[in-house]
This record gives sequence, C-alpha cells and structure tokens, in this order.
Amino acid sequence: MATVDGPPQSATDVPGRSVFRSWKMIAVLLVFLGASAGGAGYWYFFLGPSSGPAGGQVAKAEASLPFYLEIKPFVVTIVNNAGTPHFVQVGINLALPGSDAGNAVTAVLPEVQDAIRQIAVAFKADDIVTPAGIDKLRQAVIANANAVLLKRLGPERVGRLTGEPNGTLIQNLYFTTLIVE
Repeated sequence: MATVDGPPQSATDVPGRSVFRSWKMIAVLLVFLGASAGGAGYWYFFLGPSSGPAGGQVAKAEASLPFYLEIKPFVVTIVNNAGTPHFVQVGINLALPGSDAGNAVTAVLPEVQDAIRQIAVAFKADDIVTPAGIDKLRQAVIANANAVLLKRLGPERVGRLTGEPNGTLIQNLYFTTLIVE
C-alpha cells in the first residue's frame, strides 16, 4: 500500500495488474502450444512418413512388366533324320524390356523374322518334338535374333533400350504355336 509520504509504486506493483499480465502470458502460451500441436498433427498425417507395411518395413519397388511382341505364325519346311520333309508352323511372342524396345524390334522385324526362320530350318523335325529340343530351339532363336538386333541397331542403342551396357533386347521367347506335320 502506498502512503502519502512514501515513493510512488511502479506499475508492476499494482496487484490487479500483475494478475492480468500473467493471464495474458498464459493465453499466449496456450495459443502457441495449440498452433504447434496442430502443425505437428498436420505434418504427421499429411506430410510425414508414409505408413508402410506392418512392422515399419519399406515396400520394395515393383519390377516393370515385360513388353510382348507377337510374331505372326509362319510355316517352314524341315526334314527329319530320315530326310523326309515336314511342315512346321511356328508362332512366337518375344519378351522385351519395354515398349521402346518393341518399337526398335518392330522397325527391323523382317530381319528378325528371317533370323528366326534360318534357325528353325537348321533344326531337324525329330529334334523339336521333345521338350529339350524345344528349349534348344528357343535358346538358339534368342541368341541369333539378339545378334541380328545388336548388329543392326548398334550396341549404344541396345544399351539405352535395355538399361545395361551389354544387354540383350529379347529377354525370352514363348511359343504360341508349334505344329510339326
């Protein structure tokens, strides 16, 4: 309390004033805490780490799907071990690394088809009626067709299309038709 004879009191010494100032400070702190909690919640739910599989495991990136190029069935004449001619109808799908590789193979498709025919004619009819013979034919066609593509397109272009410096465009070959008559 102030006396008439004493020095004047400062503004902080007024009892009602100190309570008001502490109430303002508490309100500012509550608003700041609320805004911080709201920002943290927004970050966690919308911008924070994505929720992966259970256990915190990160999902692996999916491998790209292969691109298939269908080569229409064609007929070649081959002989058996006795020298008797047989007609063989061959239809295949080529598994390629992507649509760009499909466009490149399509651009030189007559050369690829000719390489496939040359390999098919080199086999005997008795060789391609067994599963092991079909696998040998598959591997020979893949190797010969990739050699033609490498020669025709060049190693730089093949490397760009496959993503590997010494990659092969034809990754696998699937027979859709294989009829020996």
